[in-house]
Amino acid sequence: MSGGPVADIVGVMRTDPATLEARTFDVLVVGGGIQGAAIAREAALRGVDVLLIDRDDYASGTSMRSSRLVHGGVRYLQQGHLSLVREALAERERLLRLAPHLVRPLPMLMPFFDDGGGAHRWLVRFGLRLYSWLARGSTLPRPRYHRPDSCARLFPGIRTRGLHGGSLFYDGRTEDLRLTLAVLQGAVEAGAAACNHLELCGISADGSIELRDRIGDRAISVRARHVFNVAGPALDDVRRKCGIDGDDLVRLSRGSHLVFDPREGEVSLGAFLPDDRIQFVIPHPDGTVCGTTDVDEAKENAHGPPPQEDVDYMLDALAHMLESPPTRDDVRFAYAGWRALPAGRGPSGALNREAFVVPEPAAHDACTVHSVVGGKLTTHRSLAERAVNEVLGIRDASPSRALALPGGDGPREVGDPLWWRHGSRARNVRALAAGQPALFERIAPDRDLWRVEAIYALRTQGAVTFADLMIRRLFHSLGPSIDEASLREMHELYLRERTVEIDRDFDEDRELLFDELARLSGRSTPSSTR
Repeated sequence: MSGGPVADIVGVMRTDPATLEARTFDVLVVGGGIQGAAIAREAALRGVDVLLIDRDDYASGTSMRSSRLVHGGVRYLQQGHLSLVREALAERERLLRLAPHLVRPLPMLMPFFDDGGGAHRWLVRFGLRLYSWLARGSTLPRPRYHRPDSCARLFPGIRTRGLHGGSLFYDGRTEDLRLTLAVLQGAVEAGAAACNHLELCGISADGSIELRDRIGDRAISVRARHVFNVAGPALDDVRRKCGIDGDDLVRLSRGSHLVFDPREGEVSLGAFLPDDRIQFVIPHPDGTVCGTTDVDEAKENAHGPPPQEDVDYMLDALAHMLESPPTRDDVRFAYAGWRALPAGRGPSGALNREAFVVPEPAAHDACTVHSVVGGKLTTHRSLAERAVNEVLGIRDASPSRALALPGGDGPREVGDPLWWRHGSRARNVRALAAGQPALFERIAPDRDLWRVEAIYALRTQGAVTFADLMIRRLFHSLGPSIDEASLREMHELYLRERTVEIDRDFDEDRELLFDELARLSGRSTPSSTR
């Protein structure tokens, strides 16, 4: 491999599965999304011996398919979930402070249209004042009312017909996948072991936990006193593998999103529709994310692309919000995520998003299983603190309350594009390219990501397959480029730098990459240069 060592890295984000055989852990975390990563970090920070596993890649499910908001949830005020909103607002402020490279303030305009649904203007304005009051002590500005002409200047392109003004308030935005990887990196640096592409198969009668390495196709056996089932949409499947009977604990709600070209400005749009749902238009430097839906979904359909009815719904929503709305041809990418909500009656949108831990009936004397139901991206840390304290009987305040996520310390180098992806760890990325200017070239003509970031991902961030690298470590809102020459160059780099040997050539890896993108976005290939 080229280059030198990476400074300040305590551990890499994938433990060799062969080294896990016959080991005993205090805690096994099943699920490498944001909640599982947070629980692993929390436990490791308390000195607990932890192993986190994921059947696929880290953050390959719901944790890379959200609306990318770090927020309290304005609409939860309508449902009376004040404690959840208060908790989320406190965690929003904490993330703005401890992960400034990944979570940044987001000004959001909430317009008041004459056909804007049942959310009356006075009620929304009161709700936003309550929202601000619940966030007392926040560093973000208070909400402010704007007249129609001011709204049009704040968000060019907003529909002005029937516009009666709007309120500008602040929340936070993030790249959910990068935030998840940072939390997991924090877990590893605190002493946790982590392994992706490692599947839980069952728990034997003597309490041995049977795992399968899906890359090396080998069986592995470990032991653990506690198993945290944080598998999200697959939570009930994991329960069955653990020998637990009973009714399902979760139901699924589908949240679809469309991605368009980047737009100018930082202000986002959040508007109530005639059906009382709220829709967002969220600018990111590499694409504009619009959504979302909240539709009950059968578990067997999870992790597919947005169905046509969701696409139609969101395009209609944009036509309600914008003067010249985009069309189907303007969609550059699309994705759907599945919320694992508590099983219960009534519409999914009305179910409480507050997470809780279910202590499962003891199926094995050697270990106990704890299933984590629900959860929001914003409140991952506070959920983890509650869960670890409850299960392990810890009473002390968590060090995670004040500990920066990896990259969140040091000066804010806002003029450095690498800082926005890696924070203070940008210096480690740059160190890999010392004396090799070619590594500072883009990975593709239409993707503002550098080749040295691919090396960093393969050496330290647990990327195993070519799809792990191109979709999740070199993340871009419009998906990876399909430029043939660029893909071949990246595959050559991948073959040189990978730490796990897989017997596949370029054609096979490209086909697997495109297959995964089709399952994610519904297209046979991602968007390319135009």
